[in-house]
Amino acid sequence: MKNGLAKRAFATCLFAGALAFPSYASACSVSAARDVFGYEAQTQIILEVEAAMARAQAQHGVIPAAAAAEITANAQAALIPQDAFDAEYQIVRHRMVALLNVWRRSLDADGDQYVHFGATTVDIYGTTTIIQADRSLGSLDRCLAETIAIMSDIAARHAQTPMIGRTLGQHAQPITFGKKVSVWVGEYTRHRDRLADLRRRLRRSAILKGAVGNYSGLGEQAIAVEQSFAAELGLDSPYASDWSGTRDVLAEYGLVLGLIARSHQRIGQEFFLLQGTDIGEVREAQRPGVVGSSSMPHKRNPRAPERLVHAGRVIPRLAEVLSDDVVNLFERDNTSRLTPVIEEISVGSVGAVRVLNTLLSGLEIDSERMFDNIALTRGFAMSQRVAFALAEFMPREEAEALVKEVIARAIVSETDFIDELMNEPRISQHLDASALAQLMSPLRIEQPAIEQVDRVIAEAAEHGGGQ
Repeated sequence: MKNGLAKRAFATCLFAGALAFPSYASACSVSAARDVFGYEAQTQIILEVEAAMARAQAQHGVIPAAAAAEITANAQAALIPQDAFDAEYQIVRHRMVALLNVWRRSLDADGDQYVHFGATTVDIYGTTTIIQADRSLGSLDRCLAETIAIMSDIAARHAQTPMIGRTLGQHAQPITFGKKVSVWVGEYTRHRDRLADLRRRLRRSAILKGAVGNYSGLGEQAIAVEQSFAAELGLDSPYASDWSGTRDVLAEYGLVLGLIARSHQRIGQEFFLLQGTDIGEVREAQRPGVVGSSSMPHKRNPRAPERLVHAGRVIPRLAEVLSDDVVNLFERDNTSRLTPVIEEISVGSVGAVRVLNTLLSGLEIDSERMFDNIALTRGFAMSQRVAFALAEFMPREEAEALVKEVIARAIVSETDFIDELMNEPRISQHLDASALAQLMSPLRIEQPAIEQVDRVIAEAAEHGGGQ
């Protein structure tokens, strides 16, 4: 396709060459996600759970108010240093007993008597895990909001930047880079919706139902205590049913994170291909001093895309472990050791979004290369436009057959599509050179396509993400 004039117009009207987005201060913190599961933070959550239970029991006359006040006042992880806990655990070989034994050294007689009163370890650790998962989703949601904001900015900037659309690996029809990215904006907006739905179930999953889940040993006020217990923790009214033998909500947690990771993987894989030498439409930012290859100095390898692809393989495997735990034994089962898996999948999920956001924020977009790549098929990507225009003058099937005939001749003669179109009297009598040039221009972007990008960005903003 003879596109020199169109390309110069493109460079003037839009922005030719590579465009790098400015760096940004990310609010997506992997260390913050990891800290939720560290010894001190986890111990603090356990103590807060114990204190909330004590206050709830005191509200309903199960234990003295003085005992609840003593337990709450001393719910401080600093009172259970890890070396003391480790030493006690080596003796008793039970995490909760070791923690309580060390903690009791700081409690008065009332606190010592009523701490962990009537509780089972499974409920305390189960509620702790729910809180950790909920806080992790809060971190992940903030990361995804940042993702959508960056994507929305790219989509808005490139709503009219033509590139070739590809189907089944082949050139199909022109789209815009903004349209491509807007697809991701919509996808990640739905991911945030999924997190919100999941958090509603997590926040109803505080549990204080006893050893077999029927409140046995917790007294006549057990149900009211559990309600107050959840409220003390800032969680919602607990499910009436016992979930310790099902763990479907934790399985859903893994599955949602796995789905998000699959999105990362697909985008990473696409960037892997788009920045390949043969396509070259985007480039990953690379800091000075970064080495692409030990033996080939010219290489600029796709580091972040590889990490996203890896995350899309690993995180769904961890999700499988959590979903496997739906199939367990009777009312309680402790064969799965969920906490390490939840920690790994939670931290890994935040880490993957951090990689994606860094990649997107520094992405170099070569709009000229995108324009040049459209021309690789010598204009054939515009064939549908020509067929539709001809259908105004002849039956649609006849128009499509005629366009296919012209394409076949252009392939054999190795000429540009537009030249063969102008040389065909059955076409030129209806469409002159000016009309064909308009139809063949990649710069011709129809209004609904531009509006689509704008609508996606607006919908994301209404959800609390985007611009």
